[in-house]
Amino acid sequence: MITSVENKKIKDIQKLKENKNIKKLGKYLVEGKHLVEEALEANVVEEIIVSENFEDYNIVDTFDGDLIKVADSIMKSISDTITTQGIIAVCSINKKELDINKYSKVLILDKIQDPGNLGTIIRTADAFDFDCIILGKGTTSLYGQKVIRSTQGSNFHIDCFDNIDLSELIDEMNDFNIFATSLKADKYIEQLDDITGKVAVVFGNEGAGVSEEILSKVNNLLKISMPGRAESLNVSIAAGIVMHYISINLK
Repeated sequence: MITSVENKKIKDIQKLKENKNIKKLGKYLVEGKHLVEEALEANVVEEIIVSENFEDYNIVDTFDGDLIKVADSIMKSISDTITTQGIIAVCSINKKELDINKYSKVLILDKIQDPGNLGTIIRTADAFDFDCIILGKGTTSLYGQKVIRSTQGSNFHIDCFDNIDLSELIDEMNDFNIFATSLKADKYIEQLDDITGKVAVVFGNEGAGVSEEILSKVNNLLKISMPGRAESLNVSIAAGIVMHYISINLK
C-alpha cells in the first residue's frame, strides 16, 4: 500500500489533474464507481487506484491491469471531489481518425469554455442519440475531471473528436443539414419542419456564441422563442432544447 505523496506513482497520477499534462501524456483520470465502470466497459483503463477502505471490489473483478491500493490520505490528495468514493482509474486517450461521413447526427462545439457546460452538452447529446461530437479548436479539454464528471459516462458512448478545425470540417459536410442558433436568424425552432437526412448542430462560446466564420457556412439559422424576461439561455440549456426538437422531428 502506498502511504507517501512523494511516491513516484502518486506524483505521476497527480500530473494528470492538469490539462497540459493530459495532452502531453495521452492519459486522463476518471473518478468514482460509476465512471470507472463506464471506463472499464469502454476498455480504456490502464490502472486503477483504490483507497485502503474501499470495499466494492466487484467493480474491478474482471480488470487484469495494475490495481494500486493507497492510504486514505493519499486518495484525498489525488481526488478532485470533496467526498471521494475511493476509486480512480487512469485511462488512455484513444486516437481515432475522423471520417465525418460515417455519422448521421453530429454535434459541433465552437469554443465552449466552461467544463460543466461541455460535460452537460455531451450527456444531453447522448440522451438524444447523437453519434458524433466535434470539439473545435479553442474548446475546453474533453478530458478534464470536471468535464468527465459532468458527462456521467456519456463520453464513452459517443465518438468524440477534439481540437478540430471547424471551418475545414464544415466545408466537407455537403451531405448534412447544419443548424445553429443565432440572433440573426429569421426562423424560430418551432417553425422547423421536414427535417430529414444527416444533421449537424453547432453551439458556440458562452459569451460570443458561434463565430461569424462558422455561421456563414451554416444553412439553417434558428432562434429559440423566449417569452419570459431573460435575455439569453445558458448554452447547455439551449443545446438541450435544440437537440431534443431536432431528434423528435427528424424523419
